[in-house]
Amino acid sequence: MEPKLLCGLLLTLVGLVFSSFCFIYAVMNPWNYNGINGLLGSFLGTQTLVPFIISTAAMCAGLILCFYVAFHKDNKDK
Repeated sequence: MEPKLLCGLLLTLVGLVFSSFCFIYAVMNPWNYNGINGLLGSFLGTQTLVPFIISTAAMCAGLILCFYVAFHKDNKDK
């Protein structure tokens, strides 16, 4: 297994775990943040919006890295 692919898989896994934790924590703690209800209000009230965005971006970057390594045409020669 290539090191780039392993790095992409680990980045995806870590991003998935942290974004899942932030999402579940926000859903389990309903909040009314200055009149903002729903999921956004829960994210703002529990202060998990920024970590959720960062971990989701890390997960997407890991997925992009995995797809790039898997489907790049230079790797098909091996």
